[in-house]
Amino acid sequence: MNKGRGNFVFKFDDDYGRYLILAHDKNSGHKAGQIFYVDSDGWRSRMAGADATAASMLAIVSAKEKYSVGENVELHIPSSKQGKALISIESGSKVIKTYWTDTQEGMTKFSFKAEKEMTPTIYVNVSLIQPHAQTINDLPIRMYGILPLAIEDKEAILNPVIAMNDVIRPEEKASIAVSEQNKKPFTYVIAIVDEGLLDLTRFKTPDPHSAFFAKEALGVKSWDLYDYVIGAWGGELERILTVGGDEGKADAGKGAKANRFKPVVKFLGPFKSSGGVAVHRFVLPSYMGSVRAMVIASGNNAYGFAEKTVAVKKPLMLLTTLPRMLGPGEEVTIPVTVFATDNSIKNVQVSIQSNPLVETSGSSKISFSGLGEQTVFLKAKVKNNIGVGKIKVIASSGGASAFSETELDVRNPNPSATKVTEAVLPGGQTFADHINKIGDEASSKAMIEISSIPAINLQKRLSYLIQYPHGCIEQTTSSVFPQLVLDEITE
Repeated sequence: MNKGRGNFVFKFDDDYGRYLILAHDKNSGHKAGQIFYVDSDGWRSRMAGADATAASMLAIVSAKEKYSVGENVELHIPSSKQGKALISIESGSKVIKTYWTDTQEGMTKFSFKAEKEMTPTIYVNVSLIQPHAQTINDLPIRMYGILPLAIEDKEAILNPVIAMNDVIRPEEKASIAVSEQNKKPFTYVIAIVDEGLLDLTRFKTPDPHSAFFAKEALGVKSWDLYDYVIGAWGGELERILTVGGDEGKADAGKGAKANRFKPVVKFLGPFKSSGGVAVHRFVLPSYMGSVRAMVIASGNNAYGFAEKTVAVKKPLMLLTTLPRMLGPGEEVTIPVTVFATDNSIKNVQVSIQSNPLVETSGSSKISFSGLGEQTVFLKAKVKNNIGVGKIKVIASSGGASAFSETELDVRNPNPSATKVTEAVLPGGQTFADHINKIGDEASSKAMIEISSIPAINLQKRLSYLIQYPHGCIEQTTSSVFPQLVLDEITE
């Protein structure tokens, strides 16, 4: 002891329960003590505190937390001699089996065989009855405990195997071989997805076995009325015993626009396998990075999955940077980053192509002395049209080549304009006029409206209603409501 404080280390093996720690001052004879509870790691504490019913709880211990079908489940139940224990094996929906056993001094060992109907979860419900008016201990005459155990059926597990190169090339044929470790027949699908996309949502490869065989909640409710009938202890036990839960629930499905992001996603299947090796071929688009190959399998009430991350690259690759949209007549300088991932890449020719909406010309040459990257700049000009422009940059070096194709919206940033020419035509006369296009020729159009009443410029107002850019419920209703009466004012 130092200044009234001291500490010491002690260890409890598997002898869980309530303990009394006692400190004795040898000089004065004064003693002080405190009761504390020792429990298995990961359990909800059963220390009594202000709850007098905690003394009735049994700290049941199992040799392990998960058993396979056919194994012997070993239980250790704290007990005194000359007692009886009712052991009920329960699942998420029913009582599977019940046993009576005599209790032993200190610890009662009990075992039973795990069966298929016990998957995926069982709850061992133990009610222990001590001899009436016994004086061996101060515990209640009736104690209880519930222990959840996972039961695994190995026949319900498939182990698909993926055989695939660690590095594959885009725009070239690649292959993936799928088999089952134990040569079981099964049905499967294959998904090959950009790893960056999966990282955005921290996507995990689906594990169907864990989903279908998730931990089940205890579906059997036990009403505890024992102390109302026979009691040799003053604690009142008024409750319904129901524990457990499914942990899986916590983790618990206009005009043309430029597609600037084309996700790298390949989905193949479903396929059937008799247990052998099946080879599938596929081609990835122009892409540099890594993809995850995922196989989800099922068959004969068995499930499994496999995954493998594969790098996607080739000796020569490039990355083009372009704005999302441009306007008619605009010019742009395009930075192009060229990557050499192999020492065979030396002299590289970079050229540019486009669709009719964009004018491009020129090329560039660069040289590499080893692995690395370089940036070149190319120019492009948008014509006086609107639509979806496409720009393709090509890099070549000897027998190696790469390209990058990018779409961008070409739109007129100015608001639409309307020019209205009105004329009153007396009976028996004709009207002739020359109409000049205004604004962008590609989107310019003319409409003629004939009415026996003064002109209301119906086309302009309808266009405004239909193309109104805002869409809250009030604005949407306001734009749609007038259109309901169009059939009454038009022919």
